[in-house]
Amino acid sequence: MINFFDINSVAIIWASEVEWKIWNTLVNNLVNFSGNKYWVNPRWWTYKEIDFYKSISLLPEIIDVAVFAIKSDLVEKSLIEAWEKWIKRVIIISAWFKEIWNIELENRLKEISKQYGISLLWPNCLGYFDVYNDLNLSFWTKDIKKWNIWIISQSWAMAVALTDWANKNNLWFSKIISMWNKAWIDEVDLLLELESDEKTKVIALYLESLEKWELFYEVARRISKSKPIIIIKSWVSALWQKAAVSHTWALSSDSKILKTAFFHSGLHSTNSLGDFFSMIEIFSKVDYKDIPEELAIITNAWWPWVISTDHCEFNDVVLTQFSTNEKEALKTNLSSSASVSNPIDIIWDATSQTYEQILNNFSKIVKKRAILLLLTPQSVTDVDNIAGSICKYNIENNDLLFVSFMWWNLVDSWIEILKKAWVKHFNFPEKAIFLYSLLLKQKKWELEEIKKSPKLELPKNIELLKEKISSQEKFCSNYLTNEILESFDINYSKEILVNSIQEVEDVFLKLNSPLLAARISSPDIPHKSDVWWVVLNISWLEEAKNAYKKILENISKNCKDAKISWVTLSKMLVKDRTTQEIFVWFKRDNSFWNIIFVGLGWLYVNIFEDVSMRVWLVSKDEIMLMLKELISFPILAWTRWISGINFDSLVDMIFKLQFVFKEFKSISEIDINPIFSSSFESIIVDAKFYL
Repeated sequence: MINFFDINSVAIIWASEVEWKIWNTLVNNLVNFSGNKYWVNPRWWTYKEIDFYKSISLLPEIIDVAVFAIKSDLVEKSLIEAWEKWIKRVIIISAWFKEIWNIELENRLKEISKQYGISLLWPNCLGYFDVYNDLNLSFWTKDIKKWNIWIISQSWAMAVALTDWANKNNLWFSKIISMWNKAWIDEVDLLLELESDEKTKVIALYLESLEKWELFYEVARRISKSKPIIIIKSWVSALWQKAAVSHTWALSSDSKILKTAFFHSGLHSTNSLGDFFSMIEIFSKVDYKDIPEELAIITNAWWPWVISTDHCEFNDVVLTQFSTNEKEALKTNLSSSASVSNPIDIIWDATSQTYEQILNNFSKIVKKRAILLLLTPQSVTDVDNIAGSICKYNIENNDLLFVSFMWWNLVDSWIEILKKAWVKHFNFPEKAIFLYSLLLKQKKWELEEIKKSPKLELPKNIELLKEKISSQEKFCSNYLTNEILESFDINYSKEILVNSIQEVEDVFLKLNSPLLAARISSPDIPHKSDVWWVVLNISWLEEAKNAYKKILENISKNCKDAKISWVTLSKMLVKDRTTQEIFVWFKRDNSFWNIIFVGLGWLYVNIFEDVSMRVWLVSKDEIMLMLKELISFPILAWTRWISGINFDSLVDMIFKLQFVFKEFKSISEIDINPIFSSSFESIIVDAKFYL
């Protein structure tokens, strides 16, 4: 894609001299742009000492970008005209395309752009603002100061709200861009453009849809290693969920999957606009790379620090422990009733002199900590002087300082003073702790190496298996499923296909097992326990023959049109007290690439929903970490004189299964439920490959 932010010349089509029109706003917003500016309108004249041109074809040079603010039915003709003038970048602010079901016109414009190599930012978008270059190709305000935040918003209304909020809170921008329905350029294209942008410190994304999920995951994961990415994604409520073919879908939702995917790509996600704004602000203002990894709390009241310590635990924030020497230093010139453990309690009657003294003591300690300073004003509290002391400390020291003034009616005016002095103030201490935890997570994330994608030597018959699976419908037959598992050296309960009473007898003798299981083999019947399509605990030959007949009779009665491959017989696996049932599920998700779920089977999955999720591929170490994340993990490791399972065999099995899913693109879901895992081995009892 051609860089939209390397611009030296602009044309506005149509421009206008009429005040309060969008066309005129576009013209006036370019007043400080130093590059060449051209106005195009069939009625041509001169406006603000710049000549208008009657058409795009009459422009005197090949311009870098054209902005279309014209009726939708004129866009197609103008786009072709732009191509004839060698214009390769176009912003279409015009509306009335797909959003009113004018899909045919939108598709024609896509084809023209693809054919002629034109990059489009459209339609019905706000445009964009490259603040450092005074390049405002939008109909939004021109009064935006230069700073370090890049906003990418699918909604132009959200972009407007964000800039308005930011200006009120002394925050500004490097770039602002809106995409709306993303008919051409999307968030991945824009992320790739800003990856090396030195002016941008933090990226804020408001998205209603995501297009290139796999690429987005890879690109965002890489960029988040150097620039914090804050994302709010709408349309993840239950109203927007879609059912999947397997019963397991009850465990999944867009919100859960997105949360997992965003977390493991280093993104900071939220569904709260308030948190979204706060996260942008904290990453914009704080140099998190060198922040202390322990927190000290200073307070003049008991209840705020009790609540704060709870929230430290909830957010994995470490409350620092002071050494004996540090406590002596902190105690200097404080009341004898003050406590310098953590939290530091300077007692309810603390004045500005007390706050100034504890901050001064704190500045002399060699080992730096982050500070959360709490204030609940009493009748003797001189809030104005305390605010002044905090501002002074904030200027003179390089400490990470969070402040929370409570009982707000008494301190409102001083809160504004703190904010104007860039002191990080929060109405509630839990918000400060939450944001501090995000700073720590970003610091840790940037220090971690991105692990290389795991690899597996594929079976030699992989192409033959792909050919066989292409002939299947709905889901793989038992026979082909077993062949795939065997080819990948995955341990499973082997099934033998029988299609006559004589074959039942032969296989019964061959298996030579105390108990057998019989199942229907059909691409139309995934859940075989329904209506007597599976028979368990078969112990003698006549019972096996009767099971064979009964299964086929039930098929003819209840599912006449089902395609069948007859019946399979297998050894009956008996679960004893040392065996655990494991559930594994893979899904090509509509909302975020490919997901792997791991959990204990039966009630742990269906009732407690105790599962761990990842966007795969993942390493064996990561699979083991997934198992450890389960609430029920102690049951797998050891419980009441029962030895733990063989984790090596289970992890190896799950590791290989993800490559089955990776290689066979036509498989939409793999449902393994259950795996019997013991201290000796792991073996798949039932596997379903949905197409």
